[in-house]
Parts: sequence; C-alpha cells; structure tokens
Amino acid sequence: MTSVEIENIEIPIKSDNIELKGSIYYSLNTPPKAPFIINLAGLLDHRESYFVKLFTEKFASAGFYVLSYDYRAHGETKKQTGSRWDKMVVKIFSDIEEVINWIVNEQSKRLLDDKIALFGRSLGGAIILTHGFLDVRVKKLIALCTRYDYITTRIRFPDETIKLISPKYYLNKFPKNDERILIAHCKDDQRIPFKNLDQIRTHLGLKKENVVQFETGGHSFKNHRDEIFKISLEFLKKL
Repeated sequence: MTSVEIENIEIPIKSDNIELKGSIYYSLNTPPKAPFIINLAGLLDHRESYFVKLFTEKFASAGFYVLSYDYRAHGETKKQTGSRWDKMVVKIFSDIEEVINWIVNEQSKRLLDDKIALFGRSLGGAIILTHGFLDVRVKKLIALCTRYDYITTRIRFPDETIKLISPKYYLNKFPKNDERILIAHCKDDQRIPFKNLDQIRTHLGLKKENVVQFETGGHSFKNHRDEIFKISLEFLKKL
C-alpha cells in the first residue's frame, strides 16, 4: 500500500456552533484534482477506528481524496457535543449535507468534476441510504451491512425519529440506481440481520451484480475486506 498523507480539517456546523473534526487522506497516486470519497463510520466508531482507517488508506492509495470525520458524540467531536449520540442521532444523519457542502465549497481546487462518492458501514451505510441517497451531488453510494428500518433496534426511538433515520422512508426505485448503488452484507452478521439486505435490494430494484453477500464475516466483513475493497474500487472506477 502506498504511504498516505493526512490533513486534519474542521467542518463548521454554524447552526449549532460546532466543528466536526475530520481528516483528508491522499497519496502520491492521488492527482491534484481527483474524486472525493467520504468514508462514514459505524456507530461508536470514529475516523481512527480500524475498519474506517483501513479503507480510508486503501482508497487514498488507489488515487482518491478520502475524507473521514467524527460524528457528533464520536471521536474528537465528542469533546464539543457530549457522548449522548441517541439524543442527537437525527443531526448525526443530516450533518452529511454540511460535509458535502464543505467539500464542494472549500475543496473545489481538488475536487474533480464534482465527483463525490460515499462509502460506509452500519450507521454509516444508513446515512448513505437516507440523506446521501437524496443528494444528487453524490454519484456513487456503497453501503455495507445497513439497517433498513430503525424500528428493529433495541433502543426504542420515537416514531418521528425512526422516520428520519431509516432508509425505508428515503429509498425509491429510480432508473439509475444500478449505476449508483452497491450494497453488501454477511449472512452471519449478529448486529444487523441479513434480511435487511434483501429489503433494501427490493426497495431499490437493484440487479444482483449490485448486491454482494457472504456466508461468513460478521458485522465487520472479517476475511472479506480485501474483496470488498476490490469490488468497491471497480464500482468507483465508473465515477
């Protein structure tokens, strides 16, 4: 893997007077102008967590700019917001809009042809298939082991919150879904049941080539991470 450079950044959320702490990764393989990938962490993970950093470095080595950031109540951002993520989960989801705005407005000299992609696991996948799905500026969506409906969690969110964070209430069958969306899941995932994969696939009308499934690997795709990267990279080449 090519060594990567790391540039720490802050993304202001002016409405709440906070700054999301983040990093931009790139390598010698990254041209001056290149597509941006936003790597979205799972619940309670942050930009330095193993799974997040692994894929961030892989994509940067492959020639992309990769931005990962700490959600509210996560990582370094937690110092400003506190740790009660369940009390701010709706804003954790909607903050992706501000992150995309920041890239478009503040990284225009680096961003190639407005090419932005989202990659993420678990909670990150749900952010991708809600606000990310609705944002036409996002050209590629790669969502791993994503929950379809947050009514199924152990935490009993209010009904109005469930509707604001569940892909079930955002997704539609659009003609270009197959060009834009890739999903994956492991059958032995103990956190998010495998049936969520088929619920999402059916709602989006995705063809089988866009749906990756493994018999084993759990919630973190153990022993399949290199394969997930290769499949994702091939999908991203069509950005």
